[in-house]
Amino acid sequence: MSEALKKELIFYGSYHSDAINKLIHAFCVPLLLWTGMAMLAQLQITSVTVSGSEVPLTAAHAGTLVYILYYIYLYPPVGFICLPILAAMDYQAHEYWNIDCENKMLWLLGIHVVSWVAQFVGHGKFEGRRPALVDSLMQALLTAPFFVFFEYCFFFGLFQDLH
Repeated sequence: MSEALKKELIFYGSYHSDAINKLIHAFCVPLLLWTGMAMLAQLQITSVTVSGSEVPLTAAHAGTLVYILYYIYLYPPVGFICLPILAAMDYQAHEYWNIDCENKMLWLLGIHVVSWVAQFVGHGKFEGRRPALVDSLMQALLTAPFFVFFEYCFFFGLFQDLH
């Protein structure tokens, strides 16, 4: 195990020991990640031409790439498990804008806010500790999804030596 991964595991673990809080995170963190991706999918950075077609590159694509590369750096086995999941989430975040639904941004914001509130309740009521983002916003936002992926891996019996 790398020192970087060990440091991140200790940081995350010190804020997440209660089973109910972990369950709340298991649902809310992926929702936060996806709704964030969907909101960023509206922000085009540039475009590239592929086989004669112009393909937009968005802030969601850039963010997804950062997450994937960082997760592979931290722990390649889990990083490579995350790669197709994050790529699918990014794809669906872009496809969301093609569905026939009114108030798409309002729906995203609502889900996003409810997910944040649920996590704060989880930390306050069940964990009895303030959330990690209070101490390290960037570390919490970047690593929280990674450790939720880890929790799913542990649930399915993978990487038990790290649990």
